[in-house]
Amino acid sequence: MRATVATVRRFLWAAAIIEPSRLTIGSVQQYLSRLLAAGRSPKTLANHRSAISSFCDFLHDRGELPVNPCGSVRLRKPEERLPRYLSEDEAVEVLRLAAMCGIWPEVALALHTGLRLGELIRLQWADIDLTRRILAVRKSKSGRPRILPLSREALAALEAQQAVSGALSNVFPARQTWWSGWRFIDHPRASNWWRRALKPIQDAMPIFRQGMAATATGRGWHLFRHTFASRAAQRGVSLYKLAAWLGHSDVRTTAIYAHLQGGYDPDIERA
Repeated sequence: MRATVATVRRFLWAAAIIEPSRLTIGSVQQYLSRLLAAGRSPKTLANHRSAISSFCDFLHDRGELPVNPCGSVRLRKPEERLPRYLSEDEAVEVLRLAAMCGIWPEVALALHTGLRLGELIRLQWADIDLTRRILAVRKSKSGRPRILPLSREALAALEAQQAVSGALSNVFPARQTWWSGWRFIDHPRASNWWRRALKPIQDAMPIFRQGMAATATGRGWHLFRHTFASRAAQRGVSLYKLAAWLGHSDVRTTAIYAHLQGGYDPDIERA
């Protein structure tokens, strides 16, 4: 939701729209064309169009727009891309750097649960049962809650964080700063906190920014989710179980990891 609001604000500012009645097909197309000229991917354009369309639906329902102009805006379908993931050595190095940056519990939990960033920053201690080794995601992208099992590594990350924020309700609370220092406050972190927190790791490991094939996806925090899913697929976890862990509403979304399952098939010789 926050990302949608931020996208709509950028659009309204870039298009210099003050009155909703001035929102037209041309203003939407011009905005998306600027994004394309700036090198943004088709998927990013589709995400921006979706956010603007939701805003226009809201205005239409209020009677401030006669029709949603996004309905006539056509975009090239984003090409399907293989997920990028960290190798074992890269994951070890990321965890080492995360410990130096003071975000080891966050990164370790993401690597060993596949939680989306939004799910991680909304996580509360009431959602976790360390004795039964389960974690509940109450609000997910699909809108449906799910239960995740916790591995030894995920448990270790949560136990380390418990020593920091166990007295609060939020597992990963926000920080409040003032002239003499800072303190944790019992509120979820901002959705963009990771950009600053992860930058030292991205700078130290160019793999986050460079050397990635054009057909690969996953450059920021989402790379940890891809790594979790890719490891699980490589180790024989069924796509249906993986879809449930990841919170995919359709197993076809999880099928992007199918190429990592299995190996050489001797039936190819018969073919």
